[in-house]
Formats: sequence, C-alpha cells, structure tokens
Amino acid sequence: MLLGGCGLSPALIKMDSMAFGEVIEDTTNKLIVVNVLRARDKAPLHFADIPVIRESMQQSASLGILDVANPVAGTTQRDTRSGVLNFQSSPSFELTHLQSKDFITGISSPIDPKIVKYWIDRGLDRRIVLLLFFSSAEIVEIQSENGPVNTIKIMNSPRDAIDVIRGRKQGFSGPEALKCDTQADFERYLKLLNLVRTFFANTFRERRLLARGMNLDPEKDSKNLQNFAALDQTKVQLVYDKGLSAYNLYALSSEQKVAFCFYDDRTSPGLPPSQYGILQAGGERMSDRRSCYQSVVDAPVEDSTRPQLSETPVFFRGSAEVKQESRFCEIYNQIARVTPRAADAAGYPRLEVRLQIRSVGEIFQFLGDLLQYQDEVRNHLESEPRPRLTLNTPVTFGYCPDDPGPGCNDIFFRLDGDPGNARFKLSYRDRDYAVANINSLSSGPGNGQQKDHTIEILSVLHQLVNLNKSATDIRATPSVQVLP
Repeated sequence: MLLGGCGLSPALIKMDSMAFGEVIEDTTNKLIVVNVLRARDKAPLHFADIPVIRESMQQSASLGILDVANPVAGTTQRDTRSGVLNFQSSPSFELTHLQSKDFITGISSPIDPKIVKYWIDRGLDRRIVLLLFFSSAEIVEIQSENGPVNTIKIMNSPRDAIDVIRGRKQGFSGPEALKCDTQADFERYLKLLNLVRTFFANTFRERRLLARGMNLDPEKDSKNLQNFAALDQTKVQLVYDKGLSAYNLYALSSEQKVAFCFYDDRTSPGLPPSQYGILQAGGERMSDRRSCYQSVVDAPVEDSTRPQLSETPVFFRGSAEVKQESRFCEIYNQIARVTPRAADAAGYPRLEVRLQIRSVGEIFQFLGDLLQYQDEVRNHLESEPRPRLTLNTPVTFGYCPDDPGPGCNDIFFRLDGDPGNARFKLSYRDRDYAVANINSLSSGPGNGQQKDHTIEILSVLHQLVNLNKSATDIRATPSVQVLP
C-alpha cells in the first residue's frame, strides 16, 4: 500500500484570505451605515466590530494499491486500486460589542484638531471638513476697542431646519438683506461654508518670552552660558537680539498647536484685499496670522490695564417675512458679504468667527439628521412643488444657479443611490439602501454631472471610530476662531 500527501495550495490560502478581507470590509461598512440610520430614527446606537476571522484548513490525499502475487482461484481476493482526496475548512469569527467606558468616552470627546489637519492634508474637500467636523459657528462683532461685543450662533443642524422648510409658502423675492430672516440656521451655515474658498492647516509651537535683554559676557558668564547650552532646545530657546545686543530667553510649548486658515483673494467694500484668516484650535485666542505659515510663533502679550470685554448674545426670534433686517441678520449679512461693512481707521467694527468641533458621536447624529432633512425636503417638494424654492435633496456643496463654482453640484451624503451601480447595499427595517462609488458620476439637474462623496465620508467615519477604540479620557471642548 502506498500513501501520499500534499500541502495546501498557496493560491487557495490567498483566495480565502482575500475573501475574508472583503467580508470584514463589507460588514464594517454596513455596521457604520446602520448606526447612521439609527441616528436618523433617534434610536440607540450599537457599535460592533469583527476583530478577527479564523479558518482551519486541512487537505489530505491517499492512494492504495493491492497486487496479489499467488493464484486467486477459488477466492474473492482481487488486485485493487483506490484513491482518497479529503479537504476540510472550518472558518470562525468573533463579534465584539464596543460598549466599554473607554470607547464611549472616546466617541463623546471632541475630535482632536490634529485629526482634522490630517484629513485636510490628505486632500479631503474643504466643504466636507466644514460640514462634517464642526457643529456651529459663532460670529463675534466687536464695535470698538472698549466694546460692546455681540455674538450670534449659527447651528450646523439639518433637523432644526425642517420646520422652517415646511412653513415656507413661496420663494423669496425681496431684498437680499432680508433673506436671512426667512432662512434656517442650516441654510445660513451652508452659505458661510461656500465663502471659504481656500482652507489649509499649519502646525506650530508657541514661544513665550521669559527674559529680555540678558547681557552675557563670554568671560565673566561662561558658566551661565554653559548652563544655557545644556538646556533642552526643544523646550527653551536662547536667542541673540541684534537690536538690543543682548540675549532673550524663551520657553517653547510642549505640544504643537494647529492653526486652520484660509486665504481670501477676493475684494469687498470695507475689507482689505488678499488677507489670511485664522481658525483657532483650542481655548486660547489666536490672532497672529503668522500661525498660518511659521513653525514658531510668539505668544501674544497680555495687557492687564485693558478691561476684559464681555460678550452679549443676540438671539434669532424665528423665521418670518420682515420689512427691516433683524439685529441677528445685520451681523450675519456683514460676514456673509450681503451688506458692506464700513470700518473705521482702527478696523472697527471687527468680525470674528468661532467654530465648535464635533465629537464622533455628534457626527453620527449629524449624518442621521441630514438623512431626515433630505427625506422631509423631498416629501415637501413632491407634495407642494414650487419651482422658485431653491432646495436640493440630497444636499449638494452649493446651489449652482446662484454660485456655479467647481463641484457645486457634488452630493455630500446619500443612501438612496443607484442599486445597479452601488459599492454595497443593505436592508434596514424593511427598506433597501445603496451607497454609490465616489467615481460614479450621475447627471445633475441642469448642471452636467455630479460626484457622490458618500463612500468618502464613510471612510472618514470608519477611521474616527477606530481611533476611539482605546480612548481613555474626555478632553476639554476645543473651539476654533476665524479672523477675516
């Protein structure tokens, strides 16, 4: 009898490994989308993960030969040949529910500005960044050096805009300055978003002055010079000031800070042409525009003789047809360049914008609210079609008839794509959904072709969830500030 065996085919192992990878990809994508749909329904979110898929494979083969040498007359014994081939596969997987305290803490914490910078550097569209990562914009109006200071808050919340859209009986036909009073916060935020034409990030370290004008004689102060030379150059800097013919001592911040900036190359009445604007990341006020292009920036000098200005919030009383713009919209129209801003020689009144960064959990809720908003707008337009209402569903990056910029008709997020050309499909509560490929172009209404960014947003969300699987603490809520 002869026995033989052969090893597993490398091609078979490679094929199964690739198949299991596709299973993890498809399942993870669907788990993320299901949570977005749960957020739309205001249902509890349940996060799960497939950390590993195992497979045990066995393959064996045998060949048996029996030759009878003596005569076989009068017996049943005969020469025989037999072969056996056996293959056994036993796959298994684990499903982990991400409900630990560390994970919930992580997705409840505001996103680190460095993560936002990472996506900007990767080339993520600036409009996706401003829609996805920020929950609201606060516009600060400073009338003079001594105040007063007024603030308005514009929420990036699609669900809150539903009631305003339902109550709109006709398109707006009045002066542009009065349009703000008829809009929802979400519509106002979308307009601000399209005003930012360029958007980039720069990391820098802040430098604080410890001592100025230190006269160090190489002969008399050689020991001090040696001590300074031995200091950690990543924390302390000794710089020679040629103007003072002396040394200045600085302390460097231990961590890098992030400045989010835009470059404004358009001119408008009351505004200087071609200037940098800063989006502050963190709680401290950042006003030095060198943060946009330098690696080390001096910290601002404090002046205790100047009084601290308190901010007075200005609230929006509700959407209505008005004959004169409200105080809320008077401030908004200046930053939105609907009405010119007349500044004095000192640059007052000044306008600043602070943006609040979301947490990962808030991003899920935002996308769920956006789906609900798009469904409600679609139902509203189907039940009472009015050609003058400029509403897009699904939401696009702009409204091309008003602002025909590049990508104005690109879709931000949708789950009702073409099933025949979908990246993946799923069912949720007896309804089918489809996510299109990003390079899947479809015809836009009267504006050529449009690109669907849904799968790109899901890839961002996937990495954000993974980053928080080992989070351990809640950080203080960071904010950002724009200085136009």
